[in-house]
Amino acid sequence: MTDMDYIIAVTGHRIRDAVSNLLIPLQTVRVLKRDAFEELDASVRLLAKELKDHELVPKSLLNEVYGTMQVLRNEAPYFKGDKVIIEEMANQLEMTLGLILIGESHEDRAPGVPRII
Repeated sequence: MTDMDYIIAVTGHRIRDAVSNLLIPLQTVRVLKRDAFEELDASVRLLAKELKDHELVPKSLLNEVYGTMQVLRNEAPYFKGDKVIIEEMANQLEMTLGLILIGESHEDRAPGVPRII
């Protein structure tokens, strides 16, 4: 099994499970499970770290993150008390997705420190 196959199989599976655990309750019974988001966020951050040295990235996993981001943004207006929290969740996923696309991870970013590229 190559490194990319491992990433798709293991981390991809974690991401898909976390997406299901977050979105199914959100869309069916209108419950926001923050622990499910924390698991998703950790999995996507791990994906960014694992893909950092790869030029090619799996579109299916990027689409999973992007789709989840869009669902969160679309559902946010219907959660009056949690609207801002849900929008922030989508923003966190978008930040990590952007880092994946430029070949970086959260560990590469230091708040308040200028980046030299």
